[in-house]
Formats: sequence, C-alpha cells, structure tokens
Amino acid sequence: MNLIGKIFTVLIVVLSLIFMAMALMVYATHKNWREEITKQGGLRDQLTLAKQENSDLTTQKDNLQKDLDKIKSDTQSKLAELETDISLKKNEITQIQQEQAKLKQSERDAVAAMSVTQAEAKKLREEVEGLRANEEQAQKDRDLHFKDVQRLTDELHDRVNELATLKERSRTLAADLAKATETLRLFKLNPKIDYTDIQPPDVRGGVLAVRSGGLVEISIGADSGLRKGHPLEVYRVTPSGSSYVGRIEVVETTPDKAVCKIDPKFQQSEFKNGDRVTSKLDR
Repeated sequence: MNLIGKIFTVLIVVLSLIFMAMALMVYATHKNWREEITKQGGLRDQLTLAKQENSDLTTQKDNLQKDLDKIKSDTQSKLAELETDISLKKNEITQIQQEQAKLKQSERDAVAAMSVTQAEAKKLREEVEGLRANEEQAQKDRDLHFKDVQRLTDELHDRVNELATLKERSRTLAADLAKATETLRLFKLNPKIDYTDIQPPDVRGGVLAVRSGGLVEISIGADSGLRKGHPLEVYRVTPSGSSYVGRIEVVETTPDKAVCKIDPKFQQSEFKNGDRVTSKLDR
C-alpha cells in the first residue's frame, strides 16, 4: 500500500468516527413528537389552553370596548351639557355688562342733570336779585314821580307775576335738584363733593394686602376723604432709607379702607404689605 492509500484509509477512519459521533448526538436529542403532542400537559393541551386564553382575552377586549364606548358616550353628553352651561353663562355675563353700562350711563346723566340744575338755580337767584333791585328802584321812582304811579303799579304787578312764575320754576328746579341728589346718594356719591376735582386730601396710610389683577388694599378710606379716581403715592421705608414704589389710583372705598389699582407707568418695584401710602411725597 502506497502513501496515498494510507492517507485515504486514515481519512475514512476519521470520517467514520465523526459520522458515528453525529449519529449518537442525533439519537440522544431525538424526541417522539407524537408523544410530546398527545401526553398530558403536552403541546395539544397547551394549544387548547392558549385557545381558551385567547377566547377569554377576546371577551375581555369586547367588554373593555363596550365600557370605552359607554365612557365616550357619557363624556360627550357631559361635554354637551358643559357647553350649554358655558353658553348660558356667557349670556348672563353679557346681560350683566349691559346692565352695568346702563347704570353708568344713568350715573353720568344724574351728574349732568345736577350740574344743569345748579347752573339754573344760580341763574334764578341772579334773576330774583335783579327783580328785587328793580322793585326797589320802582318804589323810589313812585315816590319821586307820583304821576307815574299807575304805570309803575302796572309794571310792579307784571314783576309780581313774573316773580310768582320764577318762584314756581324755582320750586320745580328744587324738586329736580332733590331728585338728582337722591340719585347721587343711590350711587353712593356725595352731593357736596365737586367731582371735577380729583386732587386727594392730605392722607397717610399703609398697604394692607396685595391682590391679584394689579390691585392693592390700603388702610384709609372714605372717612379720610378718599373717593374713586384719587391718585396716591406708595413708598417703602427700610433701615437704609426710603425708596419710591409706585403710584396707585382709588377704584373703590369703604369708610376705613380702599381698593386701588396699580399704575404700571409709575411702578418702580413690587408692592408689598406694609408699604407706606400718602397723597403727596415729601421732597
């Protein structure tokens, strides 16, 4: 046997050993799949359990879908109710705003009527004074010119009639003035205050609270002479000195307190409780 034959023989032996080992491995790992499927707890039972679990999950899915549909329906119903409520609230707000506009217009009309009434009353007083002067002059002329007595008497009668008419007009204007005053009191306005003057009285107080919306509450009110529209200055006192905070304007008053709005044009720092309030800063 030559060398090539020996090599082939050795290769055949080695390959035989390899194939034998592979056959042993295949035999060792071989399974009886029929037995694996049919035995208790086998693949068939696992498939049955999987189908049952799939059926249960499908049922749960359907139930959850029904619950979800119901929740969606309830949510849509509630949303529709909320939209209806919102619409009603908007209508109510619109009506309230219209009523407020009417009240403000009535207030302006009452103030204008009071101004007109005061002007007419002043004019009537001047006319009455003029009539009195004329009457005195007529009496003097009667004494000096006896021949003109009849003429002056007729003129006097005319003046008396005019005076009666003026008195009646004065009474009417006084009634109108009383009505205008009552209207001002209805709107909590003082008839003795000149509302064309917004200069505040000399007052000093402090900031009680800082509210939302740019509002602050202060410790002085109507009893100190404050009214709506009065501007006030706010400053802060610290151990190192005083610093200017800003300007506020009165928007609502009570006897001992007032609510003011912050004027952003003059604001130098944040408003705080305890800040000082005055009508005029010391220079």
